[in-house]
Amino acid sequence: MPPPILLHSKITVPHAALESIERERLFDLLRHTGAKKITILRAPAGYGKTTLLSQWFSQLNESVAWLSIDTTDNDPIRFWKYIIGAVSDAVKSDIDFRLLSLLDEQSSLELLIDSFLNEIGSIEKTIHMVIDDYHLIEGQAIHTTMARFIEYLPNNVCVYITSRIDLPFPLAKWRVKAWLTEIGVDQLRFTYNEIQNFYRKQELGYDNTEILQQVFEKTEGWAAGIQLAGLMSLKTEWNVESFESTHPFITEFLLQEILSSLSSETQDFLVQTSILNELKPTICDALTNRTDSHSILMELEKKGLFIVRLHTSEPVFRYHHLFADALQIELKQRYSQASMSSLYEKAAAFLCEQKDIISAIELLMHGKQYKVADEWIYEYLVYIFTSKQISTFTRWVQLLRDSSCAVHVETLVMYIVTLANSLKMNEAKELILELEQKHIQEQWMDEEEFKGIASILEMVKGYVLFAIGEDLDQVAEIVKKHLEEGIVSTRWDKFPIQYNLSEARILRTGIASRGKLWSFEKSESFIGLFRGTELKESSMTVFSYGVSAESLYERSLIDFCILELEKALKSGLEWKDPGLFIPMYILKARIYGAQKQFIEAQAILDYAMKMTKEKHWIRSLHAMKAHCYVMEEDIIRAERELNLSMGLNSHDAESEEVFWLLVQARLFIAKGEIEKALKSILHVKVQAIEEEQMSTIIETTVLEAVCHEKLLNEELAITTLHQALEHGVKYLYVRTFTDEPDVMKLLKKYVRIRRGEGQEHFDSIAMPYVEHLAGPVEEDSVLDLLTRREREVLQLLANGSSNMEIASKLVLSEGTIRIYLSNIYSKLGVNSRTQAVIHAKELNI
Repeated sequence: MPPPILLHSKITVPHAALESIERERLFDLLRHTGAKKITILRAPAGYGKTTLLSQWFSQLNESVAWLSIDTTDNDPIRFWKYIIGAVSDAVKSDIDFRLLSLLDEQSSLELLIDSFLNEIGSIEKTIHMVIDDYHLIEGQAIHTTMARFIEYLPNNVCVYITSRIDLPFPLAKWRVKAWLTEIGVDQLRFTYNEIQNFYRKQELGYDNTEILQQVFEKTEGWAAGIQLAGLMSLKTEWNVESFESTHPFITEFLLQEILSSLSSETQDFLVQTSILNELKPTICDALTNRTDSHSILMELEKKGLFIVRLHTSEPVFRYHHLFADALQIELKQRYSQASMSSLYEKAAAFLCEQKDIISAIELLMHGKQYKVADEWIYEYLVYIFTSKQISTFTRWVQLLRDSSCAVHVETLVMYIVTLANSLKMNEAKELILELEQKHIQEQWMDEEEFKGIASILEMVKGYVLFAIGEDLDQVAEIVKKHLEEGIVSTRWDKFPIQYNLSEARILRTGIASRGKLWSFEKSESFIGLFRGTELKESSMTVFSYGVSAESLYERSLIDFCILELEKALKSGLEWKDPGLFIPMYILKARIYGAQKQFIEAQAILDYAMKMTKEKHWIRSLHAMKAHCYVMEEDIIRAERELNLSMGLNSHDAESEEVFWLLVQARLFIAKGEIEKALKSILHVKVQAIEEEQMSTIIETTVLEAVCHEKLLNEELAITTLHQALEHGVKYLYVRTFTDEPDVMKLLKKYVRIRRGEGQEHFDSIAMPYVEHLAGPVEEDSVLDLLTRREREVLQLLANGSSNMEIASKLVLSEGTIRIYLSNIYSKLGVNSRTQAVIHAKELNI
């Protein structure tokens, strides 16, 4: 099946009708939006929002990316695919191709937006982006990403949004920041002079001042009403007194005064084609059994009958929304339910023949042809998934279920897969139980046609139970049963699941239970069910090597970890899955770094960068390089690497992924900017708690304890460390604690406190676990408090070197040396250079 089609007419600036007048006072408003991020045109239907923008941009010699929204665009992947496609088309760029890998339902939408912003920010020209009819968007994910997109919009891009309703954006904040231009009903109303010019251009001969004034008063400057009044003036019996402009109730007027004045053939054409979002002669011919749709559409345009021409190489039109709504009411009056069903199916079949599957099914859903829609969803299920419009699929299934429509079993199973991949494990579990109950009643799993999908359901059930932390024995029984019954071939065999699309650590993903590590005995027997069986080539088995490698490293079993790591790395490269091989390269660098083999760590990360072109993975690799430099106490190079990764994003730290933020926090700590570090850490921790990301909860709590200790809040530091240990002991975390050099001193303090008196409130953690982490605990010497680099600085200081000389010898900046000296003074308990030198000599440095 070919990739999803982007309809060119949706991303083309609509053609401004010849009879439209140029409204200079509104053009003046638009001329002064250059310094603004966003211009919003909000007004009810018929106020000329689209016409105004199409006129304005037709006279600009700048790049315009236009998207005409319809209801099918409520899928965030489809929405952003069209936005990116529109921009790529407008600036003649391959941005859409470069971001293709991120246009995936499982990928981070924030990552997609950040990468897109970086791409358009690097274009050396002004870009105008228009999103027309945004009121048709209901999905919160789209609202959230749009707000983020506007917040970080580059200076060379201006966004224009038209809507009938208030927009769900932080407009008050944008007004305060002077980012926003608003054009509403008051500005869009036609003035008396504009009405006069409009009728003059249409050659209606409205020279009577009294009549023009009456039209002005009756319509209140409403563009659609003015056009209606002009059309009705062509009827000899019409007079302005008979025209009512109460446009919320305009449907009856449109039907009685406009539709009834046309021939019966034209009426039938309008009513039948009203179900279409776009009017092309070919589909109109197929739907109405005619051959002259092109002529009819052209004649309708000539008459100005509420039809908008989209400026493309072939004539493509759409009805004005008010007119389409009125025509569809008439459709229900004229046609039986059976005839309407036939009409919708006929139009959908044509769209399907044109490979526009999504629009075809959407049309069926709009026409409430749920039974047929369910059949088509099932038929094209693989296409829907490979086209990555999973939110649309989810919305369809929810609508079918809400409408009490019997949904095909395979569709429901893939809906469960979607829920699981979205980490909605409890919802997935509930639907699994529903299908199992259905089997008890109908024995559907025993039917030959359903055996394959029943097999998939069993495996998905095992994955869901594993991810939510159910007993591994239960999960193992499911896998054993699956193997005993034999794997049944299905159409999904060549559709491997990608378990990681953006995380630098696989432990943060669902397949690793988001960091809730299992005991070796259980996990080893469970993994053995996959390896060496018919499942050994499955994507779950391949990822099990990566999960195992990271888990073994966390338990500090390095030799075993390396064996699993190499298997995972080999498989990831063979599968060409960066979601597996990039985290393995990062883990390899982590091992080198822990062993102080920093040259090897940097080399493996440089090599990994050659293996992928995807910017979000390259950004993670730069972040890991920065982490290694922090471990090496090379602050300048660490900052350089983080700056390189920010260059791939171009926004502030809050827009970055978790891995990047925590590396940045470590750099802040190394530079002595503890408050900044703590703010970043707590931001990540709150998100981790909401998402139940156990590995990140432990890591952030450990770093939080370090910050409190650096801020001399020792009691709070110990309490926070205890919280981290309470989480860590459940899953036997080790390296998250021991890989942080500043934690070891704190761990030893914690052990001393536990060995003291009156600390019963810490007894929730067994001492052997803590003592294993802390190692031998002796009295601290002053030298133990200093890092290797701090000792070097102190030694040069004791030898009489100035700050400039120390900086030169260590290849650091003087500012960095001042930071080191501040840390040294604090640890030695002194407040001057002289006192520090005395201490150094006493310690024989």
